[in-house]
Amino acid sequence: MTDRDYEPEIVDAVQHVANRYGVAGLEDLITLAQEELPIARQALEQLAADAD
Repeated sequence: MTDRDYEPEIVDAVQHVANRYGVAGLEDLITLAQEELPIARQALEQLAADAD
């Protein structure tokens, strides 16, 4: 993979999707993750603002 260390649970989840659903499943996982990123970033920003 890369030089970055990943949480084992994340690696397991990705490998599970790949093994069960193949390329199409990984593509779906990536698409859904990209849709969730702005939501998670916004929530993190809100938490940081509330902490100030």
